[in-house]
Amino acid sequence: MCINLQMLRASHYILKAYDDAYRPYGVRATQIPVLAIIGRLQPASIRQIADEMESERSVISRKVQVMEKSGWILQDPADEGREKTFVLTAQGRELIEKVKPARLTVQQQLMSLLSDDEQQLLMSLCGKLRNHDLQHTTD
Repeated sequence: MCINLQMLRASHYILKAYDDAYRPYGVRATQIPVLAIIGRLQPASIRQIADEMESERSVISRKVQVMEKSGWILQDPADEGREKTFVLTAQGRELIEKVKPARLTVQQQLMSLLSDDEQQLLMSLCGKLRNHDLQHTTD
């Protein structure tokens, strides 16, 4: 069994479920967490978003460009630092609120496929894998 293939399949299945639910709102499943982080930190830099999402800055930069063109975020007008920072627009805040019921429905549907013990195990294993530094593992 190849864990990489299994994780890719699971990730694809989960993202597809969220993308299908978000399609009527014109937003992708990978964009909502970025909007949520910006909304929570306001203002938020690309570096801060990338660090929170454990993603590459270049990936976040592309997402931010699309979201800015969509009118969901804008560069912070009070930004005077070397790093660009972003804030939600009214449209961005409204979008987060609009998709919330769909997000909760998808989460409930996905988690209902698992028993309570399996849900706890899944969250525990995800946390364990996320927090483990494979580069410094010695056999």
